[in-house]
Amino acid sequence: MLASDVNNPQFVGANDPDSVMVVRFYKRAVKNNFKTRTEGRPVFEDKIYCEYYPAGSLLLKMDVPAQEAHKMRFAKQWAYYELTQGGDSREVGTPLSQWALLSPADVENLRGLKFNTVENIAGASDQTLQTLGMGAAGLAPHVLRARAQAFLAAAQDTALPQKQAEDIAALKKQVDELITALAAQKKPAKRKKELTDQERAAIGQRLKNARAAKTQKTPS
Repeated sequence: MLASDVNNPQFVGANDPDSVMVVRFYKRAVKNNFKTRTEGRPVFEDKIYCEYYPAGSLLLKMDVPAQEAHKMRFAKQWAYYELTQGGDSREVGTPLSQWALLSPADVENLRGLKFNTVENIAGASDQTLQTLGMGAAGLAPHVLRARAQAFLAAAQDTALPQKQAEDIAALKKQVDELITALAAQKKPAKRKKELTDQERAAIGQRLKNARAAKTQKTPS
């Protein structure tokens, strides 16, 4: 048996092939389509991704959602991520970049103060708002919070009619499909058989013979 597996103790001088890998765990904001439709506003979730590739080559680069297999395979990099990023915390909400009120500079400034979503601002306490200083978008912190709350409320109000319209459209589609299926099950009407000239002549002759026989039987 050829000893070639890196985990095989018979393979003297084995080197871990993953030791040449460049590995990075990081958070990516991924859009939640269901919650976006339900709430009528863009809703994103923080999901942890794993990016890895052999050093010196990007042709074999992988960038995928982090699974337990990745955490076990790249245990050192995962431990470093947990140590520096605070573990598997995930934040759900509308990213500040999706709020038209804010400029790119406002977004970055707020992120620096640990405000990552519109919900963070809308739910901030008076004490927390003090960290905003002069606020963002040229607004005082309390006004900014009120605008964030109004943004979320307006999105919620428009979400219900939108969902109802989608439900009605889906129901109509189901009805149309049902009607089409029922129509396909109906058997086509039986077509009358076309008579040939010979058959028509034979029928005519039989009628003629019947009339003649009737005339002969009629008393004079």
